Amino acid sequence: KELHDALKSFLHSQNAKLEAIATANNVTFDHIKGLINMKTNYHHSCCAMLQNALVHTKSLEVNTELVKVDLEVHLLSQSEEELLIEKLQEYHKLKVHGTHMNNTAMAHDVNYTVDRITKELENLHDQTGIYATLFVMHSHVNDTIQSTWTATNNSANFWQDVIQQPVTDIAHKYEQWACTQGQNIVEHNNLVSVRKQVTKTIFDGFSGCLRARNIIMNYLNYKHSIILAYGVKLVGWPTNIKFVNLSSMGIISEVIRL
Repeated sequence: KELHDALKSFLHSQNAKLEAIATANNVTFDHIKGLINMKTNYHHSCCAMLQNALVHTKSLEVNTELVKVDLEVHLLSQSEEELLIEKLQEYHKLKVHGTHMNNTAMAHDVNYTVDRITKELENLHDQTGIYATLFVMHSHVNDTIQSTWTATNNSANFWQDVIQQPVTDIAHKYEQWACTQGQNIVEHNNLVSVRKQVTKTIFDGFSGCLRARNIIMNYLNYKHSIILAYGVKLVGWPTNIKFVNLSSMGIISEVIRL
């Protein structure tokens, strides 16, 4: 009761202050409330909650015909609750980042996602007037993914008016470029490709800090050639991975960790 009264009193005083601000600035009370709540009404992602974890666990049991007893929250210990939530998070991560079983499934997922993003962009255009162009290209000549592009309103005219090329030509060149990058599922995860990615990340990091493009990473004489010479150092290198030139690393899992 005391907590309820305290919150009620706080909200009353808050609304009074918001009304005063609205009056002083010649705007509506609802407009002020919208500005106050704008940062709290939108979340980038949903956290894994215990109730979702229970439903997920139950669905696994139902699908495998292993249902024996109903799950109840009060029957679970703290460690059991944490384990269920962890399993749910792993399941979500697999759904988002897991490799598709075949090209058909991959193409279907791409089409569905592109369609959803297109609708979101169109809605944003209707609501805010934004301009957007989306290009989606496959990364291997043998992929069954259909390369496509979409544009809100008359955004496609930008490429012809400013870049002096039709958007279809831009998309075609983008597709050709994408297929030469070696970033499809198989090529993206081989040792040479991963080394290349890590090397580029390190180089871009140093270049961004020093605004210079001629830095050469020296692993053997790292302290003098990098730290003392430039006043920067590489952070985040796992302590259980030997600090050596990437070309000397032959275990892909270690390079991926970098």
